[in-house]
Amino acid sequence: MNRRKVAVFVEGQSEYIFVRDFLCGWYNYDSSLLGIECFSLRSDRFHSVPYPFGDRESCNYYQIVNVGNDRSVLSKMLKEGPRLQNAGFHQIIGLSDMYSDLYHEQTRERRIDIAINQRFIKAHREQLDKSLQKDLLSYHFAIMEVEAWILGMYQFFQRVDPGLTPHFIMSQLQIDITSDPEISFYHPAKVLADIYHLADRQYDKHLDEISAITSQFSKEDYLSLLDSGKCNSFKEFVEDLVGE
Repeated sequence: MNRRKVAVFVEGQSEYIFVRDFLCGWYNYDSSLLGIECFSLRSDRFHSVPYPFGDRESCNYYQIVNVGNDRSVLSKMLKEGPRLQNAGFHQIIGLSDMYSDLYHEQTRERRIDIAINQRFIKAHREQLDKSLQKDLLSYHFAIMEVEAWILGMYQFFQRVDPGLTPHFIMSQLQIDITSDPEISFYHPAKVLADIYHLADRQYDKHLDEISAITSQFSKEDYLSLLDSGKCNSFKEFVEDLVGE
């Protein structure tokens, strides 16, 4: 019997891979503790996608659903709420990047605006509160992108290339990689790509590229980020995701 049964709706493959690999790392790849099924949701049809882990009888069972569009996460999770409640799910979580075309329309300066962040969060909470499944629902934004959470674990860059030290990155890009990415970088994926370019590597949100990064992280890496005081959106998401 499942201790926790959770559905996670995400906007794209970067988020889907990050969540999947986070869960595997958090539960130390123990299939008795963790079961994952992954789906894409297109035209209201679910399609199995890589990479499942464990099974539905694991202590903690997760369905990760990639809806393929940041503006569809909220509507899809609300629509699926009654079915998932009837199927015995304990929680339904949405995750998307704060960085989006809609956000760009709100800020001409192309910079992080706390007031805009709060407006987005408030608007989504108001929609959740209208649902009959509101007690099961929660929505999270990666601020500004899930890549910010990756940048928060910046020590991994030296696993990619020992020369990618904070000092070298600062000297080449004038970027302080030790700062809080959530309040420092408007477009974290571009920052990640720029740093990779220093080592003659590429990052463009492709599945193999995000997988190569997230597969390196252990539970200790995640705990270190949680204890760092940085990336508060990551901390809030994890608290909902694993219930700890």
